[in-house]
Amino acid sequence: MLNDSVIAWLKITLGVKSIELAPINGGANNLGIKVTSGNQSWFLKSFNTQSPNAKHKQLNEFLFSQEVYKNCTTATPKPIAINLEENVSLFAYIKGKKVEKACKNAVQQAILFFQNINQQIPSHHLNIASESPSTLAEFSSIVSNRLKKLETVTIKNEQLSADHHKMLSLIRKRQEKLTSNLAQHWQKELQRSVLSPSDFGFHNAIEASSNIYFIDFEYAGLDTPWKVFADFFSQPAIPVDLTFALEFLKLKQFRLLKENPEDTLKVFELTQLKWCLIMLNEFLPEVQARRIHSWNISCFNKQQKELQAAQLSQLKKCFDYFESIPNRVNWLDKLLRDLK
Repeated sequence: MLNDSVIAWLKITLGVKSIELAPINGGANNLGIKVTSGNQSWFLKSFNTQSPNAKHKQLNEFLFSQEVYKNCTTATPKPIAINLEENVSLFAYIKGKKVEKACKNAVQQAILFFQNINQQIPSHHLNIASESPSTLAEFSSIVSNRLKKLETVTIKNEQLSADHHKMLSLIRKRQEKLTSNLAQHWQKELQRSVLSPSDFGFHNAIEASSNIYFIDFEYAGLDTPWKVFADFFSQPAIPVDLTFALEFLKLKQFRLLKENPEDTLKVFELTQLKWCLIMLNEFLPEVQARRIHSWNISCFNKQQKELQAAQLSQLKKCFDYFESIPNRVNWLDKLLRDLK
């Protein structure tokens, strides 16, 4: 599971003579390992070296974790040590479970987390969050870039390939309709004025004794309030009821969204189209490699069977999610009108 040099590094870092290792299932891209010595435990994250940006993601996550932990000690595991040569990072271990539902208490803790990490002016050494748009128009460009990438993949199964391209066509048509007549201010530069986990949602959280701990900051950094809001209420793994959007819009960081409802609705819909395409990442070779790494499966045939099952599942989820978008946009539209 781990080579001798990583084990030696762990013993030196933790100041212990012996350790026990146990894989933690559930990671989609990287391998999680519980490290135990005596009655103490830690969490080791092993990054997939086949990913072209593995070291960047690893360092970005650790630096962001340090920044967050300073301002929000109860809402994220403490970062302990990083080893870039061996592609592993060490954190405090949180004995908990996956968050199953975005209940009121969980959402309130998410709001508090966001407020706490944005109490002070963000450090300049932090990176810009992944896919953070510099203009409103870039919300559409992000969709376009993802579409182009997915349109070039080769799928051996004919039916799966046909369904895949049909889905992409539906998304592109909706995007073109949304962006056919963008206002001039959509080209105006946006301020990246907030700190964000980027992939902010309860799919990247642990629940322990009614407390929510946010994790996985590989894509985190300086971001725009538009993206934080739209992503939080668009991520499909553990959907957040839009009635909670009012609580977010009360925060000063989201004032512009409340004052520009037409822009907010369009950004929200474009973000949901982006999430449709994120669901189809299972068709990308580099994502498949990360999945295989995180599954820790050595049998090739079993790997391929798991990959195809994941592709079929994600394609269905994508279609269902796409069908739900109009209702969600209408719902947010009503909430924004009621705020006036």
